Order: sequence, then C-alpha cells, then structure tokens
Amino acid sequence: MNKTNLELDHITIPLEKTVHGLIFLYILTIPFQTFGLNFMGLEFGLPELVSLILAPLAIIQIVHSGQKLWIDKLDFFVFGWVLANILAGWNSGFSSIVVTEIIKTAYLVGLYMILKWTISLEMVFMIPKFIICSSLLAALTGITGYVLGYLGIDTALSITRPFPYSIVNVIQAKGFTPTPNMLTSIIMMGVFFQLPKLSNNKISPNGKDYLILLILLIGIFLTFSKTIVCLLIGIILILYLNYKSILSYTWRLATKFSVASLFIIYILGTHFIIVEKDQNSELLKGDYIAGSALIETDNYSIYPSQYWSLKKISLEAISQSFPWGLGPGKFNGFAHEFKKNDAYSTHVPYPDPHSTYLGTLAENGLLGLISFVGIIFFITKKSLRILRERSPDPYFLICLPITFIAIGIEAVSTDVINFRHYWILLVLLVCTFQNVKSTSSKSLNL
Repeated sequence: MNKTNLELDHITIPLEKTVHGLIFLYILTIPFQTFGLNFMGLEFGLPELVSLILAPLAIIQIVHSGQKLWIDKLDFFVFGWVLANILAGWNSGFSSIVVTEIIKTAYLVGLYMILKWTISLEMVFMIPKFIICSSLLAALTGITGYVLGYLGIDTALSITRPFPYSIVNVIQAKGFTPTPNMLTSIIMMGVFFQLPKLSNNKISPNGKDYLILLILLIGIFLTFSKTIVCLLIGIILILYLNYKSILSYTWRLATKFSVASLFIIYILGTHFIIVEKDQNSELLKGDYIAGSALIETDNYSIYPSQYWSLKKISLEAISQSFPWGLGPGKFNGFAHEFKKNDAYSTHVPYPDPHSTYLGTLAENGLLGLISFVGIIFFITKKSLRILRERSPDPYFLICLPITFIAIGIEAVSTDVINFRHYWILLVLLVCTFQNVKSTSSKSLNL
C-alpha cells in the first residue's frame, strides 16, 4: 500500500529539522579540526564525525521528500573534479596516498551535493549566522592560545617560531586547526558576513554586533598569517559596494588603487622575504627562506620564500607529468625527491603545492585544470548575477561574492580546494543563485 501525503509529512518534517540541525552543527564544528581520530590513514576531524550522522539522514530526507534533484552546469565541473582525481590516480597507480586523496575529494563533493539538495530557502539566510558563530568560536580559541603562549604556557592552540619581520620569536594563534593560515581563513568568512551588517544603512547594528566584529578581527590578526592581506582586500571591496553610490570619483579611484596595491603586496610578500642584516637568517630557513639572497643592500637582504620554491617545483612537475598529472597527493614525494640535495629543503615533512592553480595542474593534470577553471567560471557568473539582484537581503548578497574574490586571491599561495568551509560557501552560493534566479523568473511571469 502506498503511503499517503500525511504519512510522508509525518516522517519528513521531524527528519528535516534533525538534518538542518546537523548541518548547523557541522558548520559550528569546523574550527575544531584537530579533534577526531585516525582510521586507515584517513583523518576524521569533528566535522567528519558529524557528517557520518548527517549524510545518511540527509539522503533519507531527500528520498522521502520526493523533490527533484536539480543539477546545474557548475555541478558538471564539480563532478569533473572528482573524475580528474580518479584518472590522474589511475595513471599514477592507486597507491595508498592517491586513494586517500580521492576519498577526501569524493567526500567533499558528495557532501556538497547532499547539502545542496537538503538546504531550504529559510536555511540560506540562517547559514551566514552560523558561519559567524563558527568564526567567533575559531577566534576565541585562537585568542586563548595566543594569551596562554604569551604567558609562557605551551599549548596546541598556538605556535611560536621565528618571523621574518621581527627580531624575536612570534606567537601565532591557530586554535584547534592545523595551521594559523587555516584559522585565518575560517575567521575571515565571519568577518565578511559580519561587516556588511554594520556598514549597511538599512540595518541598525547594536553593541553586540560591534563586539563580535572586534573579537573576529583580534583573532585573525593574532595569527600573523599572509591571508590577512586577502581579508583587507575583501573589507575594502565590501565597504566600496555598500557606499559606492555616495563615493566621489577620487575615493573610487583610491579604493581601486588600494585593492591593486594590496594584491601586489600579497603576491610579492608571499614569494619573497625581506630580512634585516642584524636578523639571523638561518633561523628562517625551512619555514620561510628557500634559497640564497637574490638582492642585498647595506641593511637588508631579499630571499626567495618557500612559496617561490614550491612554484618552481610545481612547474617542473607539470613539465614532467603533463597532461595526466602526478596523481593526487603525489606532489609531496616529488618535491622531496626534487630538493633532496638542496641546501634549502622544502617544508618538512609534507610540502604541498601551496597554489591551487599550479597544484591542480601538477597533481590532476589538464582535466583537473579544466574542471577547476569551469568551477571558477560559474562561481564568477553566479556571483555577478547575485550582485545585480541584491534586493532580498543586501548585506548578505554583497559579501558572498566578495568572499570568493578573497578566496581566489588566497588560492595563489594556498591549497584551498579541500577546505571544508569553502565548500559550505559554494553550497550557499549555488542555493542563493537558484533562489535569485527563481525570484527573477517569477517576476518576469507576473
């Protein structure tokens, strides 16, 4: 006997609430990545443990709801990303490292599709609030780690190491994430969603909103991460879009100049290190310096950074493995072999490409690059459409495209494709675009 609609609703509604609650919980656990367990070489952080419960319940909810499983053009390139990993892995041989990386990719893509089919319109406008809360948790753990480190208490919440632009060791907050850069990227999302709430004249912020932004900014600056430059670019662009209509020509020109200058600073600052003569450059070898001085003056020396070295290794890997690529996760071994007799070794023990663009071509070959470029193209297309249709929620729809601009810049020197929180943003972008598209279509039909 077929189930009636009343019976289906009786099953679906409580299940839907449970699934939505687990999605919010998944977002909140993103800052706690070092909590978890290791199983057969796979790291299961706290978010993955939540997803083990979330995924099957979400699939059941999707089946019971009987909704149409919509797939757009961007999804074909997302699927192409998985296929590129599999083909590159097949060409290089399915070693344990390769299989592990393919599983990670399949997990992220699978979670992306499940969430895309599960998230309702109401959730689209709720998720940014949970992203802010998640970023706030990340900032608080980072601040705690920094304060404890400053007091001489060694914890896993921060690291202390030499820094190129300081004569003393610097404490870098990292919270419960693997690196300060990861903590920065998580907090950065919260700043981008919080800032427009304070700068939009249609919204009346309160003291709590300003306090949240202050905590986020303190947390992110205590990481001393290069990604802070991407944050500054995003902040300038959000403020520019909010006040564009009242800005004079001079201020518009100054904004564009500031963004261009910060972009150049980010590129040069990540690939070259300026060291004062009285600073011991030997302490910076490994983490920062990756070669002998390129330029020397009476007071300063300019060295190539590890990011510069990894770009050179990536280009060598591309030339040797084109068009199939080295295989997922194979860059590490290639880099160590390439630099084994070099006085300036790469990051030990796992030197990733530290460039999503070159790293994709190096490990996943031409098909991987095509898939990634396709994803970028449709993210750009959807972002532009969202910016043109800002009426439902201006502050939210401004910051989402700007966030992807900052991520695109960050990707020059960071492997962002496997960042869980950025896949959440992709889900949010796609669902927001679908809503904007549907709203526009209804308006045209009236």
